[in-house]
This record gives sequence, C-alpha cells and structure tokens, in this order.
Amino acid sequence: MISREFLEILARKGRVELIRTLKAYPDRDFTVNELARTSRVPTMTAWRAVKELKKAGFVRTRRMGNAICVALADDREKIRMLRLIPEADPQRSAAKLYASRLGEKEWLRECRLFGSIGRGEHAPGEDVDIAVVFDDGVVSEEVAKEAATTLAGQLRSETNVLIVPLCIPQKDMGRKGGLAAELRDKETIWKR
Repeated sequence: MISREFLEILARKGRVELIRTLKAYPDRDFTVNELARTSRVPTMTAWRAVKELKKAGFVRTRRMGNAICVALADDREKIRMLRLIPEADPQRSAAKLYASRLGEKEWLRECRLFGSIGRGEHAPGEDVDIAVVFDDGVVSEEVAKEAATTLAGQLRSETNVLIVPLCIPQKDMGRKGGLAAELRDKETIWKR
C-alpha cells in the first residue's frame, strides 16, 4: 500500500523523474548534480528531492569528497513501492506516439518538443507543446494545422494528454532569429 507521505513526495516537481533515473540505473551511485542532469531536473529541485526521499527512506546517500552520492535504498518494501511508478513519462510517451502517427503524412519533416516538457520541467497533467515542421511545397498550412489538431484530439481521448501542435513551414526553420532560432535547439522526437 502506498503511504500518504510517498504520494505527497511524488506530487512535487521533479521527484518522479529522479526516481525513474535511479530505477533505470539501480547499481549506480549518482552525485546530486549528475542525477539532476540525467533526470533533466533543476539542480536545486534535485537537492530538495534527495533530502525528502532520504528522509522517507527511498534513497541512501554517502559523502565522496565534496560530493553527495545518491542511490536507491536497500529496503525491499520501499523498492516495491517504487515499482508502482511507471517507467515512462506519460507526456513524453504521448508526444512520441503523436509524432510517429503524424509521421505517416508525407509532408511532415520533423517534430520537436518545446515548452516545459522539452525543458524537462513539467508537472503531471501539463500540456505538451510540439513544433510540427511541414513541407509547405507539398501541403498548405491550413491542411497541416487541421491534420495536426485532429490527431491531437484523437490522442487526447486515448491518452488523456493534451498535445498542442504549432505548425511551422520548413522554409521558416532556416531563418535567423525569431521562433525558428528558438526551436532549432529543441529536442527532435521525429524526423524524416
């Protein structure tokens, strides 16, 4: 049975991501900074989370030089509770499913994550912002928007995750400055 304390910890920003990372590498000790980077969680959030998780008995820490190393606790009951946390982030999973289904359209060139999901700073239930880069020589912007929006609605009913597509012509991605420059360094989740 999951304790109320554990649910309160999980509800806070970044905690699930840290636990998923620790579960993915059960035999590894992370410094708090490494854990934050690997989990894509802000460093201060990781420090606070490690203190809470240690106090609740889910992780163990040890000092190594100036660094604090973190690993999953050895407590079988605590590890059993951690198994209840899904391995995949529902928003990222929905984004990848969306991109792969939209990829069936010959005009799609790529999909990029941006916003809080792209930064890895999202909370459960947040919208997923996806840049849909389309070949405007093959399809009009209206048709691309209609297809992207329709698929987002279908996935919302399947996954209960709201996808917010932003359609951008491929020719605009080469421009200097503006939105294209912002999107070029974002995570590509699908590319033709």
